[in-house]
Amino acid sequence: MYVLGLNVGHNSTSALLKNGRIVYCVSEERFSRVKNHFGIPYQSIDFILKEEKIDKSKIDLIVVDDQYLGSNEPLFGDNFINSYKNRKPINKIFSFLGYKYPSLFFKYYSLKNYFFYKTERKRKYVINYISEKINFPKEKIICIDHHLAHALSCCFNLKKGEKTLIFTLDGEGSNYCASVNLWDGKGIKVLSKSKKTASLGYLYAIATLYLGMKPMQHEFKVMGLAPYAKEHNIDKIYKKFEELFFIDDNLEFKSKFSMPFSDWFFFEKMRYERFDSIAGAVQRLTENLTCNWIKKTIEKTGVKNIALSGGVFMNVKANQKISELKEVEKIFVMPSCGDEVNAIGCCFFGFDKFLDKNNLEISGSEIDNLYLGPEYNDEYIKNLIDRLNLKDKYNITKPKSLNKFVANLLSKGEIVARCSGKSEWGARALGNRSILANPKHPETIKILNETIKDRDFWMPFTPTIIDIFEKKYILNNKKINASFMSITFNSKESAKEDLPAAMHPYDHTIRPQILTRKQNPDYYEIIYEFSRLTGIGAVLNTSFNLHGEPNVLTPEDALHTLDNSSLKYLAIGDYLFQKKK
Repeated sequence: MYVLGLNVGHNSTSALLKNGRIVYCVSEERFSRVKNHFGIPYQSIDFILKEEKIDKSKIDLIVVDDQYLGSNEPLFGDNFINSYKNRKPINKIFSFLGYKYPSLFFKYYSLKNYFFYKTERKRKYVINYISEKINFPKEKIICIDHHLAHALSCCFNLKKGEKTLIFTLDGEGSNYCASVNLWDGKGIKVLSKSKKTASLGYLYAIATLYLGMKPMQHEFKVMGLAPYAKEHNIDKIYKKFEELFFIDDNLEFKSKFSMPFSDWFFFEKMRYERFDSIAGAVQRLTENLTCNWIKKTIEKTGVKNIALSGGVFMNVKANQKISELKEVEKIFVMPSCGDEVNAIGCCFFGFDKFLDKNNLEISGSEIDNLYLGPEYNDEYIKNLIDRLNLKDKYNITKPKSLNKFVANLLSKGEIVARCSGKSEWGARALGNRSILANPKHPETIKILNETIKDRDFWMPFTPTIIDIFEKKYILNNKKINASFMSITFNSKESAKEDLPAAMHPYDHTIRPQILTRKQNPDYYEIIYEFSRLTGIGAVLNTSFNLHGEPNVLTPEDALHTLDNSSLKYLAIGDYLFQKKK
């Protein structure tokens, strides 16, 4: 039984569910090399069908969410930025009025959404569009609510016998920005939904734009900058942010004005304020508001197990604050929970529909790793070497034990890129498409920033820690699953000694990937061997890409990054490439 789940919006993605298990998930940007690719993920679909050795006739259902009407223009992020930067005079007046007279524009948007984006009409359009573009029968396509897809993405990893509150929070989707859902192991009940006009995600995105960065890509940079701000400077402006939102008794976000117009708030209220103070205030608002929302919901329902999905919960520092609430007993943060995750949520919906039709109980396999993309075997790499005469350019060897060889290089302070095994899905590099380094050497940060990654100077790097060293390095009293770099933790003194290059340099928090041998035996062996050589049970792990590009996918992408950076070593499959001097 096959379900193909699609996200056809920004960071478009395809996922395939086979008999209750996600067997493939890959985002289109990895193939197109267009960061945050928008539109139908044609190449991702083709890859999945080819790898599974099936054609479209074998797909029982295609499920997609109803946020995006469809487009052939992949540069959605740039278009979003330009819509604010290049507004025509009439649009500037319109936006300013929306900021100054919110009640008038709330009514306007309600009417507009009713007439132009009525749910049934919109879903019919989406189904027709996808049917036409990929030549698939309309009767086998289902279109569902955007926030339902976010919520359902968590359900593979929730226990059947426990009630769990699932919170979704993003910029917008299906005219909403947030939802509270109760999962009882058999089905999901929506407890509340918040209109997109009260979108915390929109405020954060426009704060990112106001600070000169790219919305829907660089929010993590605002989060990384926030700890550097002085508390007394944040205090001076925080009140202005705090007044923008409240949470009502129905667990809905309410706002002072429509958040898509919040650029005017920044122009009026934040002009001449320090950049780090603005970052700190927006981050504090995010942490406080989400914590209050979740506390209020737990108090109202009595359910203390929670799960988080939606783009705002890519904010790993807010997730940490939420996890530390005494009201929270268990927490699961969906990996890479921006809109790309909706492909997985759509798969769950299709599977649940199949089970219901056949009078079967909810089942399905836990998502225990994200290695769900393409891999390239040694035959492919050997053919590439011969076809491009790569031995003229690199010293290419095939060590008896490449993993131990790489560990030895890392122990000597070398930086090694790795393109091996199945590509990981999502926003985080998890070892198979990663740049690795010794986490004990702070000078590594400067090398990575200035000659390879071109990262902003304030941004931290992160570690992969093998499971036997978890208790040595991080405080994780609630035993939270930390396999996917989706939450930060406070570090222990031993981490400050061993991992100074792989933590936030100012507040010493760590966003780890805790790795088990079962999840990735080869990567585990590298770190285990590194620990035998150095006594350090972790490596610095950052995404294998040039700044502004998607993470590498193919060996060709890996060689492109090697050639256009100061990287010296590259492990591909069982081969080690070294640049010739």
